[in-house]
Amino acid sequence: MKFRLSCIIILLSLTACTTNSSNSHPPYVNANTFTQINDIGALKQRIILLGDAGLSNITPLQASLEKAVERAKLSPDKTSVILLGDNIYPSGFPNKEPQQKAFNTKQLKHIAYLEAQLQIAKQSRAEMFIVPGNHDWYATQVDSQASYIENYAIEHQLTAQFIPYQVNELPLPQMVNRNGISLVFIDSMWLLKTNEENFQKAIHHLNSLLKSSVEQFPDNIILLAAHHPMETMGPHGGYYSRFGHQTYEAIVQLFSPNHQDISSEKYQKLIKHIKTTISPYQRTIFAAGHDHSLQVFKDDTQSIPRYNLVSGAANTKKLTGVSHNKNTEFALSQEGFIEIDVLDNGAVLKVFDIKHTNPVHQQWLWQTVKN
Repeated sequence: MKFRLSCIIILLSLTACTTNSSNSHPPYVNANTFTQINDIGALKQRIILLGDAGLSNITPLQASLEKAVERAKLSPDKTSVILLGDNIYPSGFPNKEPQQKAFNTKQLKHIAYLEAQLQIAKQSRAEMFIVPGNHDWYATQVDSQASYIENYAIEHQLTAQFIPYQVNELPLPQMVNRNGISLVFIDSMWLLKTNEENFQKAIHHLNSLLKSSVEQFPDNIILLAAHHPMETMGPHGGYYSRFGHQTYEAIVQLFSPNHQDISSEKYQKLIKHIKTTISPYQRTIFAAGHDHSLQVFKDDTQSIPRYNLVSGAANTKKLTGVSHNKNTEFALSQEGFIEIDVLDNGAVLKVFDIKHTNPVHQQWLWQTVKN
């Protein structure tokens, strides 16, 4: 007990001395990344990837969400907005006490974080998919959040859903096919905490979904969306921009295993099984949040997935530092999001932050060479 108390005192002392960990450095751009975009073809489908927005203001609307609205409004019938988890900080959708009839002020504030994100769909009329993260699961269940989103969508005539989710069913991966791209939704937090039997069911189901999609839509890009990334150079990947944060992680692991970091055994198992399952498919992207930055990775060894994305920077208050490795194409710690445009001659990735009107980064993911 004394040891725990001493650790907590040290932790509080260290973190009190630290400052906000947002990275004021300019973005890192790999010198070999080709960022000149010419001969843009017709838009088939736009994907907006925005994660870790669980502290978002609704009035005025959070800057990243406002910018996402602007982008989605351009072609709402061809736009899919994907929220990549941690939709309500710190503990998911509020649970009422047994005798509690109405939500209290604090609970309503937390619900407003989610309602702010739903404004993207409400104001743009683009479709929205909301993926759960670890903080959403800290409510012990995600049924309440799923129900709220469903009712809100009905009331405001939106196309928005919590996914993967089915009432009284396992949250196995789900797929939605769009023009030129197949979207696969994975509840990575559930996979990290479920038992072996359910884990294997989910991986087997993912394999079946991918086979079916490729048979029906062989030319589609495959984008897998989850909360936990397969590659990151942020804190969850072992990079710490603050000594206090690093100390915090070390102390937490003294008392319980931290399955939220890539180095953990369960996390490594998840990565291994997903990579094996998607290995037959060449044009794949894995998009996630979890680390609060904007990162683009490309594996030049032709391993699968071809691209790994981290888009967990929807709120300035949550930003963390970011580094880079040999696979990094782009890295930035700034509030914003990542967008993918699927075109009739390829696919272009764009990164937007809240300080600039135009993208701060763009690159071809794949380009079809015209004869």
